[in-house]
Amino acid sequence: MTWRLGFESPLGLPKRRANLNTSAASLRRKRMSHVEMLERRGYRLLDILGTGSHAKVDGVVYMAEFIADNLCQRPMACKLVDMEKAPRNYVVKFLPKELEVLRRIKHPHIIEIYSIIQWNKRYICTFMQLAEKGDLLDFILENGAVSENQMRVWFRQITLAVQYMHTLEIVHRDLKCENILITAKFNVKVSDFGFARSILDDHGSAILSNTFCGSLCYIAPEVLKGLPYNPKISDMWGLGVILFVALNCTMPFRKFSQIKKMYEAQMSCNWTFRKKISDELSTQVKSLVKKLLEPDLTKRFGVQLNIELQVDCHESKVSYLE
Repeated sequence: MTWRLGFESPLGLPKRRANLNTSAASLRRKRMSHVEMLERRGYRLLDILGTGSHAKVDGVVYMAEFIADNLCQRPMACKLVDMEKAPRNYVVKFLPKELEVLRRIKHPHIIEIYSIIQWNKRYICTFMQLAEKGDLLDFILENGAVSENQMRVWFRQITLAVQYMHTLEIVHRDLKCENILITAKFNVKVSDFGFARSILDDHGSAILSNTFCGSLCYIAPEVLKGLPYNPKISDMWGLGVILFVALNCTMPFRKFSQIKKMYEAQMSCNWTFRKKISDELSTQVKSLVKKLLEPDLTKRFGVQLNIELQVDCHESKVSYLE
């Protein structure tokens, strides 16, 4: 499929898979040094599931299982971060905020965290719910565009998770298809809180964000502009990109090498659905994408308006993929 060439995460999808293959041996050696410690705590690491989009930052993700009770071995995923090898900026600035967020959130459509283990003041191991069907990006690559009926269900689940976070004054700041995981029952869960943070200061007042973070193809224009921004509103832009990609099977904006060109394309609303797809989509869902990919912050949909616009999704009306 030719569109794959232009459908890349910031490091490029082919490169992400290549990194996994070329580093597999070294990752297995790293895993072996921690097996005994984890098994004493009731956990066993199995196969490597992958690495983060920034491998040295996000760590290595393994298939794992809880073996303390032999009668109930629970499959799970495990992210292992070596703080000595991770960039100093990540360890000091982002990692503490991520751990704080993970301890605070619990929602049906956010990946469940079972435990967080830190040892030797070097390694942090996060055990979490296993998403058996992978992420939304891989689903689209394997199956093509998601039907509007199915995406109504998934997008409502994603939006409810983001609404819950925003109610707690927490923002994600890296919403993208790779961070939407699919369970065995084809429900979706928001994951990867490496850039998440509370937006309240020590006095309980909301503060703007100054950090340039996220994935280039999903970053809102106000973030690209480099000025302080409201990260809640920027999260809504990421939701719009996710919805567009799932329905249209392409990115809304081509990946420009220069941020200035990407910004200009976003501000000019230079995106469109493929004709075949557009003819099949309802006016309502196309309007929702337009209101989320709105460069004018005063006109972009907030999370509550987003939910109110969506039609209630009842199981009797939707054909699941199982």
